[in-house]
Amino acid sequence: MRNRQSTTYCILAILFVLLSLGRTAGNAPTNLSLQEDGSLVVFDAKGGVADFVKQGTPRQAIQLDGQSCNVSYGFNSAGKQTILVSLPASATTPIIFLLGDSQVTIPPKSGLRIALNESHKIEKMDGAPAGTVQFQNISSRQQPPTQLSPTPIPIPAQVVAPTPQIVEPAPPPIPTQNPQTSQPSPAKNLEPIESNISLVQPAPTSTVADPMAGQGNALSSPPTEIGWPGKLLQSPLTEPQMEEDYFYVRTEGGARFVSSMNIVNIVGSGGSSNPMIQKEIAFSTGYRQDLDIGVWLTPWFGLAIETGFALNAIRGNTEGMTVSSSTYWSVPIMAQLCFQYPNDTGFIPYLNFGFGGGWNYFDIGSISYPPANTRTFNATLSGSGNDMNNAYQIAAGVRWRIWEQLGLTLAYKFYGTSQPTVDMGDNQQVTFGSPVTNSIELGGNFSF
Repeated sequence: MRNRQSTTYCILAILFVLLSLGRTAGNAPTNLSLQEDGSLVVFDAKGGVADFVKQGTPRQAIQLDGQSCNVSYGFNSAGKQTILVSLPASATTPIIFLLGDSQVTIPPKSGLRIALNESHKIEKMDGAPAGTVQFQNISSRQQPPTQLSPTPIPIPAQVVAPTPQIVEPAPPPIPTQNPQTSQPSPAKNLEPIESNISLVQPAPTSTVADPMAGQGNALSSPPTEIGWPGKLLQSPLTEPQMEEDYFYVRTEGGARFVSSMNIVNIVGSGGSSNPMIQKEIAFSTGYRQDLDIGVWLTPWFGLAIETGFALNAIRGNTEGMTVSSSTYWSVPIMAQLCFQYPNDTGFIPYLNFGFGGGWNYFDIGSISYPPANTRTFNATLSGSGNDMNNAYQIAAGVRWRIWEQLGLTLAYKFYGTSQPTVDMGDNQQVTFGSPVTNSIELGGNFSF
């Protein structure tokens, strides 16, 4: 009878332990792992790879603790690479996951900011805003199920431990029992229990050796990016909000003012005696439109290319000169060195130095000028032509970050080229003075 009771207690104890282990595994937090190259891997409760974020990804949506959140790589004001894990504005419940030796809890409308050192190791973790994220150190955290071995399943010795609770009737009957029959009974009763344990015990799989084996299937359908243009910013900006995406597109447009220029030389139609040589032409206020594509290599320095177009109407600037239906076009094609000053106000001053080429095009309906003190000869210049020249530019402005990935810009640009020599046709080749322009422009900045 006692043998049956002992067997029953052992079976019940084993079932209780197994059910507790199953319940614990089912409620295990999501595991977030930082790889050697700085990439992030999300393991689900079963140990499979749920998401993978490559190091340097500007923004990607992942699933943590059953909720969607955003992961962004960037740089802080000290130039160190950072990872921002944040909940969307629509989130109403916190997320809990394991990272390193800590259990991390991110409440709604908050984020986790991770600063990395040069070896892609975690240097610092903090909330965004500061103090909102909870960290709980755990001495021994549960590993993803893919790394579990059969050791967590209780061994028979551990299960038999409660059996001393069975109270023997009295010491006197013990001598009457055969010790050889009473001692082996627990072992005999445990033999079928061990066989039952082996049936419910999870068989080791190949994922124990390689937890990344399921990465290909997990990434077969990459998550889509959401939330552009990001959150509406308010001054002062937090440190994570000061971090920006690497790439940007900027378009600006505004008024262009061209300084007066001389007609330096004319070949043909009177040759060097043409009375229009060294005469001055002027320009009405025109319009300029630019497009910049750039990348920030550090928080304060980047590279960009710029192109666009601009036009101004030509008017006479010399007494007696008549101008009609004449325009001046230009197209800059330049590389730029870009500098900016990040700060928490949201207003980012910047300074760009450009160099490259400038395409100049003159479309002259008619420019006529009579020679001095005579009306017997009237020189007329007409036709159209273009020339490609060296160009330079200095641009200074300020960028107002309204959203995380969208802002407005105000800029002043000083632009000039070398002297264009234009073939007007009809054996007329005209050399103009070096164009110098000043522009005031408004625009938008889009980062991604």
